[in-house]
Amino acid sequence: MAGNQHVSDQPLSGPEKAAVLLLSLGPEAACEVLRRLDDADVRRVSQAIAKARTVSGEDVEKVADDFRAQFGGPPSLSVNGPAFARAVVSKALADPSAPAAGARGEILAALEHSPASTEGDLAEVISDVPPEGVAKLLETEHPQVVALILAYVGPERAMEIIGHLPETMQTDMIERLARLDTAVPASVITEVSEMLREQVKGLVRESGSIPGGPKVAAEIMKYAHKTLEERVFEELEQRDAQLAAAIRDQLFTFEDLLQLDNRGMQALLKDVAREELLLSLKTVSAELKRKILSNVSSRAADILREDLETAGPARLADVEEAQSKVIATMRELQADGKIVIAGVGDGDALV
Repeated sequence: MAGNQHVSDQPLSGPEKAAVLLLSLGPEAACEVLRRLDDADVRRVSQAIAKARTVSGEDVEKVADDFRAQFGGPPSLSVNGPAFARAVVSKALADPSAPAAGARGEILAALEHSPASTEGDLAEVISDVPPEGVAKLLETEHPQVVALILAYVGPERAMEIIGHLPETMQTDMIERLARLDTAVPASVITEVSEMLREQVKGLVRESGSIPGGPKVAAEIMKYAHKTLEERVFEELEQRDAQLAAAIRDQLFTFEDLLQLDNRGMQALLKDVAREELLLSLKTVSAELKRKILSNVSSRAADILREDLETAGPARLADVEEAQSKVIATMRELQADGKIVIAGVGDGDALV
């Protein structure tokens, strides 16, 4: 059902077959059916409906031949699974006599957090649209709408699109992404989706939350080339120095040291004070600790291990400060071209 898979390729489960039938029947008839189901069945079927985006004609025909005349024209039935599921469950279980009426709120809450199908996902929908095409489309939209869309497409794709927006918009987009509310009502997303539907079908998926904030802005900025990064941060610092600092703090975390190759790690460790490194290792993952210790001499690694075992507790603030200093050193080395962080930024892939 979801992801353009036919019944012949992958048989539909019971709940998926029920979802196809209910989607074919429409909200009114679907309500009558759901009203007679128990809690468990309502949960399973409503979740299956919520995951639906496109129901193939073959699936509709195999599940409900009775409706072939109605849906036989187009090869597929375009549906809005999440909205349909919410509407049907809300109405069907509003009747106190429905077996699952007592679980109405819980089921609706689960639907609100149910992930949309991959086909309905924004990144998948516009994957075939070149970034310059998406940017051209978004140039005339309200900046906050553009920020909502960029929040969905993934950091690398978002930076590709931002790179094709007018320079006057680029910094504004990073700022808006950093300030983006993480609890945007589903109705707002629906409104945006409807507005753009004719230009790019299903461009915005419906959801109850938007991934935003300094961390998302930082993830996107990781893919900016050096000139764009410098310009954006320079302008942001003039607008809001605190916000710029918050984004910078998220640009690289200490665990991002895992992205360094051995040569880069060795170059970094040469410039890091031993006391800072020892303090930084207090809260790192086992994987990162192994990587760091494997890039110093055996004797140095043994001493660090012994010091870590014998060192007393340290204030978390002191550990984070030490890690920030290491990250700052890493950024300086990266800016000087002495180390490369794999997979980040233009031309940074290792070959």
